[in-house]
Amino acid sequence: MTAARSSPGRVTMRDVASVAGVSTATVSKVLNDRPDVGPEVRQRVLDTIGRLGYRVNAVARGLRARTTDTIAILTDDLEGIFTTALMRGVEEAASDYDVSVLLANSYGDPEKERKHLRRLLDRQVDGLIIMSGNRVRPRSGPALPLPDTPYVFLYEYGMAEPVPSILPDDRGGAALAARHLLHLGRRRIAFINGPASWEATADRLDGFTAALRAAGQEPDPALVRHAASWSPEDGYELTAAMLALPDPPDAVFCASDDLATGALAAIHDRGLDIPGAVAVVGFDDRSLAVHQRPPLTTVALPLLEMGRVAGQRLLAAINGEPQEHELIRVACELKVRASTNRS
Repeated sequence: MTAARSSPGRVTMRDVASVAGVSTATVSKVLNDRPDVGPEVRQRVLDTIGRLGYRVNAVARGLRARTTDTIAILTDDLEGIFTTALMRGVEEAASDYDVSVLLANSYGDPEKERKHLRRLLDRQVDGLIIMSGNRVRPRSGPALPLPDTPYVFLYEYGMAEPVPSILPDDRGGAALAARHLLHLGRRRIAFINGPASWEATADRLDGFTAALRAAGQEPDPALVRHAASWSPEDGYELTAAMLALPDPPDAVFCASDDLATGALAAIHDRGLDIPGAVAVVGFDDRSLAVHQRPPLTTVALPLLEMGRVAGQRLLAAINGEPQEHELIRVACELKVRASTNRS
């Protein structure tokens, strides 16, 4: 049986009903998997939907169901070194539930954040992930009140909001690196930390110090240095200075892969074998780490998993699960390569 389409444009539910010889109410029941439709009629409607290429109007369905199957990521740095991996994790979690993800960038500007939030709320997104693209730090609440829209923080945290904040376990990651070097028999372990103004530097120093003390070893103050920046140049300078000590380090743990790149260069320039004379560990597992000479052992930030957890917690909140103020720290992983272990 055939019938004329209601218009030359988009296929409508009325078109499907006309061609299938049923009412629009029956088509709606089939689309919503209602049980009160006979198997023969159900199959006829499904065949017609496939033949005509009918697609459900997601906006209209969302208005009726009070949901749009859409969440949004609002980042402060679209070009941040960790942004892409974090967003991929969110998208993977959302795709498991056929939920779409929108993206907005505030550039760290509260007024831009406010404007984006207005637009996203106007689009009736079901929830929001508010994230940093490059550093863990506290922040105030969203630039607009969100009393009826669930949200979570990712790679940053709210001070008092009753929502989860998803963060890396920087302390645990630093402890992994220190224990690895101790297991290899290194006893003069230097630590090159990042700028003191970054919250991650305090956490990584805590993890490093705790691991050494748990092994009965007190960190040598002469071997713990704070870099003025995260640059390879600072890593080079501080490593060179410690190698010139009367009792130099036999291992260097750097709080970033960029610092470790500089440390490797300083050790090479002094003709020392890596890892024979000096082992080196970085932090972050940037793409550059595996291309160093030798490939760099490093602590991998769990960026994909953090994004997945943020997406899962947001979707749970959208489905009505209660939220509370909590810091969820996702475990880091040690990637062992030739800068500490030739085998």
